Amino acid sequence: NLRSKEFYKKLDITVNKLVGHKLFTLTVIDESEIFVERVYSNNNKIYPLLGTKPIPKNEWTKKVILKKSDFLGSNFAKIKKLFFDFEIIKSLGCGSIINIPVINEKKILGTLNILHKENFYKKKHIKYVRPLAQLLCPYFITHRANMKKRKKKF
Repeated sequence: NLRSKEFYKKLDITVNKLVGHKLFTLTVIDESEIFVERVYSNNNKIYPLLGTKPIPKNEWTKKVILKKSDFLGSNFAKIKKLFFDFEIIKSLGCGSIINIPVINEKKILGTLNILHKENFYKKKHIKYVRPLAQLLCPYFITHRANMKKRKKKF
C-alpha cells in the first residue's frame, strides 16, 4: 500500500525512463472544475505542491477537461497560446507538453503533465503514458475528498 507521495515519485521515475521529461506534475481538479491543485511536482521550487491555478477557458480546457482527451503541444508556440505560465515553462527549457486526463467513471479527476524540450513529444508518447496515468485514480479520488472537506471548513 504505497502512500500517495511515494507512488507519485515512482510514477515520475517510470514515466521519465519510458518517454523522458524535464518537468513532471500531477494536478487534481476541484469538483467545481474552476481550479486545479498541484499534488506532485519534480520541481517544487518553481511549481510548489498544493499550489492552485484557475482552469483557463480555452482550447486546452475544451479538449482535456470537457472532452476528456489527451493534449499534445509539440512546440512552444502552442504552449504560449494556451498556458499563462509560458515564460516559466520556457525558462525550464521546455517547449513541448503532454497532458493526460485521469478519468474514473467518466469523470475527470485531474491530469498527468509532462514537459520536455521543443518538438520532443509526438503522438506515440501518449500511448505509453496514458495507461500509467489511470493508476492515479484512487489517489486522486482521495485527494478530491480532502479538497471538499477543506472547502467546507471555510
